[in-house]
Amino acid sequence: MKDRINSTAAWMVIGALLIALMAVGCDDSPTPEDSTVVVKTEPAPTTSIAEPWVPQVVEATIPSIVQISIRRGDGIGGGTGIVLESDGTIITNWHIVEGADDISVILASGEELGASLMREDRLLDIAVLAVGSRDLVPAEFGDSDALRVGEDVVAIGHAFGLSGGPSVSRGVISALDRTVADPNGNIFEGLIQTDAAINVGSSGGALVNSAGEVVGLNVGTIDVGQGANFALEINTVLEGADRLVALGERQEPGYLGVGGVDVTPYLAFQRALPVSEGLGVRYVDPDSPAAADFKVDDIIVNIDNTPIRGITDFTEFLRTHPDGTEVVVTTVRGAGDTAQIMEIPVTLGSPGA
Repeated sequence: MKDRINSTAAWMVIGALLIALMAVGCDDSPTPEDSTVVVKTEPAPTTSIAEPWVPQVVEATIPSIVQISIRRGDGIGGGTGIVLESDGTIITNWHIVEGADDISVILASGEELGASLMREDRLLDIAVLAVGSRDLVPAEFGDSDALRVGEDVVAIGHAFGLSGGPSVSRGVISALDRTVADPNGNIFEGLIQTDAAINVGSSGGALVNSAGEVVGLNVGTIDVGQGANFALEINTVLEGADRLVALGERQEPGYLGVGGVDVTPYLAFQRALPVSEGLGVRYVDPDSPAAADFKVDDIIVNIDNTPIRGITDFTEFLRTHPDGTEVVVTTVRGAGDTAQIMEIPVTLGSPGA
């Protein structure tokens, strides 16, 4: 009996030792030899998002964008222009100011100024206006040769002539070096194509890249499909503008002092006229260069080897030949067998001189 108790006690001791050993083995406290240094790290700082570039570019460019209003015989019109120089030279599209009797420019500040047409290039569809010596803000111009298809741009212009400042549309450069014809059949080459909206009234406005540089002059008269809009490359525009500015302001058109009507084949047949086109003189200003040698019913057919087919040709010739120009005017006087061709030398003057 005593041996059994001793044996049982021994087993109890052994069991206690095993439990103790197991407890030591299960202890998950790190020992000096096995412990790993845990370093607490701070979360990575959040990357800051850059401010949108469009508002900044627009705010920087708008002081150089002007609204153009024109008045002519068939009504009113307008568009947009870009300040070239602080002295008051402005670039726009020729089709905006063509035939204008009166031109005004509204600055970004709201100030309205009278403007004059300095020079134009009809083939390029550009015109340079002058508003006198003013402290204007010239635009920042970029290099259109460096443009890449897909880069972001904004178009800025006075769409529809609405009040409240210019409109802004955003897009990309869709294509470069496009050749397109406008509704009048004029061919434009080297155009920038963009999906940024260019609406009526935005012609003459700015196509601007993300660096705030004007890279194109918007043309709103070319419409080949939805989302396809076009601008003249600014490098070409600036080359043309520099050439026009170098010519200086245009002088006042010359004045001959006659008024008349278009001679047409129908009119020539009715009156047995010796020619079927020309300017038929119906009035001679008694205080003009024409007073001495021209008569009512004369038909002007040529001036300095420039054919005069009617009033339009006559007016255009005078517009490009200022006061003081000496010319030779070819006229037909009389009808039927008595008609004479006369060459009359005359010096153009100015109205009221």
